[in-house]
Amino acid sequence: MNNYIKVFAASVLSFMVVSCSLDEVNYSAESSEEYIKDETQYEELVSAAYMRLRPLISSTTTDLMWYGTDIYSRTGEMNDAQMGIDDYSYINTSDASVYDFWCKNYDVITQVNTAITRGGTLDLNEGIQAKRTAELLALRAYAYFNLVETYGGVPLLLLEITEPTFSFTRASEEDVYKQIVSDLETAIQSNGLATALAADDFGRVDLGMAKHLLGKVLLTRSYKSFAQSDDLSRAITYFKDVIALHPMVNNWDILFDTQTGAYQYNNSEVIFSVRYSSNQLYNSEGSSGLYQHFLPALFMFPGNTHRGAPYWRTDNSYRAGEDYLNSFEDGDIRSGEKYLVREIKAGTSGSTDGHTYGVGDVIIYCPKDEMTEAEISQYKAANPSVYLVVNPDEYNTLFSILNQNVCYPFVYKFYDPGVVEFTDRVTEYSDPRGTRDIYIFRTAETKLLLAEAYLKNSEPSKALDEVNDIRRRANASTLSSVDLDVILDESGRELFGEANRWMDLKRTGKLFERAYKYNKFVQRHHNSAADIADYFLLRPIPQTEIDRSNETLTQNPGYAGAIE
Repeated sequence: MNNYIKVFAASVLSFMVVSCSLDEVNYSAESSEEYIKDETQYEELVSAAYMRLRPLISSTTTDLMWYGTDIYSRTGEMNDAQMGIDDYSYINTSDASVYDFWCKNYDVITQVNTAITRGGTLDLNEGIQAKRTAELLALRAYAYFNLVETYGGVPLLLLEITEPTFSFTRASEEDVYKQIVSDLETAIQSNGLATALAADDFGRVDLGMAKHLLGKVLLTRSYKSFAQSDDLSRAITYFKDVIALHPMVNNWDILFDTQTGAYQYNNSEVIFSVRYSSNQLYNSEGSSGLYQHFLPALFMFPGNTHRGAPYWRTDNSYRAGEDYLNSFEDGDIRSGEKYLVREIKAGTSGSTDGHTYGVGDVIIYCPKDEMTEAEISQYKAANPSVYLVVNPDEYNTLFSILNQNVCYPFVYKFYDPGVVEFTDRVTEYSDPRGTRDIYIFRTAETKLLLAEAYLKNSEPSKALDEVNDIRRRANASTLSSVDLDVILDESGRELFGEANRWMDLKRTGKLFERAYKYNKFVQRHHNSAADIADYFLLRPIPQTEIDRSNETLTQNPGYAGAIE
């Protein structure tokens, strides 16, 4: 775990470089103690804590959020190859995703602790310091919540570490929860958090963010053996407060439609987001990851080019599961072609398999319902540019016409007009980065969490009202009854690509049940949900961190190296 010290040193140096001006003072030659003298440098420390959120949600860390769940699937051919974090077979304790999620959350914590510790040594405006401290505590709570639900008890670091340290002890899960709740309560009770953010402050932690997170933490703890008697009632109160502070917008396009200009990054429903600049030069950790994650390898398909229009970058890390794709009613805005692409279009003119097409013509169609061979022939005759129809049972089939690649409908709600071809690249041979913010919390999630809390509190009618609010906005029919699966279904439709689905399913005790029911790769490696070992409810502690700690860190039971 001495890598945290390295991260801190690099962070301080980055502040020095960024802050250089034309006065030719060599700030990089100064120690951090010499450089961090007043409010200006303190604000840089605080800003750096926010900056650490970017790699946390735009890299391999999303693997632990989405793989092994019900609404996301792996891409590629259906075969016997294992991916432990998805199919609950064998998880390598040195898996890159396991390591990245650990490190990037601790990067946030390290930066927060540095800012809090250094702020205590400076002569700062009391109001500013109270406000920033409240923000920092909420950020630390967010990172620790990710860690404790993913790995169980973890080391609690609450102060800046200034010397190489190799010995770390895991706090209990209960104690980590106590610290998270304490941090958030302190932030809320400080009166330092704004109830509404000025335009220049959008993206900072506000009162709604702290209350949403605390409500979610309390709701999660209410399922635990160490739950407090008032966890559920307090969660409900906080969720209701958040909904009043951040009213849900009445049109989904405001949240996601970057194609026609309806999108508003700072709409009232956004409780907390990771901000990106409209200038790509400032986006070293760009937001294009969410956009590209769900697209198949389109550049391999006839009619499209490598990182060219109309789909630009593709990553093909994940695809939406079949049951998720088929869970939408006709007319549901969230499944319209604008946000869920079934008609794949050409980026270049050409001819394939006897079908001639121009730029913008549909070349591949992925119907919602399976089409017979006769129906496919009839469809192609009516749509002469289409050279391939991919039925729902063929999403993991390799097609020779696609150069032995798979094809499937893809989620397009994260389309980012800032992700463009290399002609607009920032530097030679580097990928262009996106400019679109990434939502961490928004009010639709708050309402769905409130519905879950109401249901758990034996108030199903109130839970139903919250779910139907979400459905009405999406132009879906209202429901007459609700249970936990109904809430999770709606959460999947509404928050695909946003919420940590793995944590949601784990919280509700539905992880293995729904993963087995809806994830074909899980089905391939298990005979039933009961066949999945309970130790998979935690991810392994990264072996690298155990080694660096001189093995004062212990491994989770079930994984290699654990003391059974």
